Amino acid sequence: MSVQGATLQTVRVGRMSLGSYIGAMWRYRHLMMHLASADLQSRFRRSSLGVVWAMIHPLAFTVLYSFVLANLFKQEFKDFSIYVFSGFILWDAIASFVNLGAMSIISGAGYLKQAPIPMLIFPLRTCLTVSVVFLLGLVAFFLYRTGMIVFFDVDQPIATIYWLWIIPVVAALFTLGSAWATIVAFINLKYRDAQQMLLILMQALWFASPVFFAREIFDSPNLQLWTAINPVLAFCDVFRDPVLLSRPPEVRDWIVIGAWTAGSWFLAIMMTVINDRKSIHYV
Repeated sequence: MSVQGATLQTVRVGRMSLGSYIGAMWRYRHLMMHLASADLQSRFRRSSLGVVWAMIHPLAFTVLYSFVLANLFKQEFKDFSIYVFSGFILWDAIASFVNLGAMSIISGAGYLKQAPIPMLIFPLRTCLTVSVVFLLGLVAFFLYRTGMIVFFDVDQPIATIYWLWIIPVVAALFTLGSAWATIVAFINLKYRDAQQMLLILMQALWFASPVFFAREIFDSPNLQLWTAINPVLAFCDVFRDPVLLSRPPEVRDWIVIGAWTAGSWFLAIMMTVINDRKSIHYV
């Protein structure tokens, strides 16, 4: 069987070694790319502006929230809106990795029932889609920030050498997001109430991170432990430091991200080994 040139080969995933599993993933890479492309096309189908909506959405959200919160927190709109924009695109990606990842294996039921495809294909397919939307949001952020600097005299350089840190930040975001998507996909496959619980958990994490709230709030001694282990805070810091503050990210933030990534992927691999193919009857 094939899907637009992507051949579905029958593989016995449940009996594979890690190396063989990775090989099976590689053989199905074209299917994964096709499904990610189809997700993007479906998301913007029959839209006059198409993928431009992925840029308009964070822009509109930023203007709305910044107008309200800048007045509430007595902040200057032009500076505060850039801060909010940077937090929103990061948070939107992180939340999408988790919330969309939870449904990723279930949404691939039609393919999994026809051939024993490696289940990890489907969380990664979702993460590719989320990453493309994030990159489009990143473009919108840079355009907005440049416009605010040029036309509204925001006191920031348009670009610095530190912007090169964006490359490892995006790579780290995809790597950790893929692990989280895999974990929640297997959990939600067996326990369908998990997705509703994840929505509550992500809402709590939103309030407990400097997505829109001032970073200084989280330097409080009462929040010291949470600040030290919060991966969302670490991502906000490693992105905002080079882009907004023209300085390299701090090593401690990379340590936090690295620890979460290593631990998350260890759990994701273990769940894949235990559940892949054995969970087919839950699809």
